[in-house]
Amino acid sequence: MRKVFLVVGVSVFLVINGFSQTKPKVTKFPAGVPVKETGVEATGGKVEERTYSNKKFGFEITVPQNWFIGGADFERVLKDSGHDIGVDLATSKASRSIQVLMTAFRSEATSGGAILRVTSEDLKPNPQIRDAVDYFDAITAAYATAKLPPDFVYSATKAERLGARQFAYLDTSSTAGKKRMYATVKSGYAIMFTLSYTSDDDLQTLRRILEKGNFALK
Repeated sequence: MRKVFLVVGVSVFLVINGFSQTKPKVTKFPAGVPVKETGVEATGGKVEERTYSNKKFGFEITVPQNWFIGGADFERVLKDSGHDIGVDLATSKASRSIQVLMTAFRSEATSGGAILRVTSEDLKPNPQIRDAVDYFDAITAAYATAKLPPDFVYSATKAERLGARQFAYLDTSSTAGKKRMYATVKSGYAIMFTLSYTSDDDLQTLRRILEKGNFALK
């Protein structure tokens, strides 16, 4: 299991920084967020208005009207909106086995904004990981052996049914912000929905997004 501990643990560890709360007019997204965007089509996805779909992984989700789904010009749009998205090259290298499927964000100066990143990871090299609970247990095992910032706190792996599908989830927090990670396993892949947020309203929005999502797309 060492391989998945390193890949998952490092990739998640590098994005533990949350939103900057000292400069409300310039939302600072987590340091690990800006993996180079190539557009959702590059990973088999498609965007129609506010709906992202991916037939390869068999799901589609719709974001609210006040959210933006990033495309090939995601970095430019964030820069134009006043966001700090400096590229972390170490993150890009550590995340080579993790595909970024889609990124969406809600931006408001008064409440800090939120960013949702959807990723996939091929679990075939790690057959011992059979479901999303196993996947997060691997992440927390990596946390337990990693040198984490003293203010970084993570929860035990939990589970929640949203709509017709069961998800495992994990919470992390630090003085910089909060993160909720939901995951499900489909056809040998872990699909993870990671929300970086400051307002609990955004967490409820993610729960509704997953609750109304179609995870039987063909």
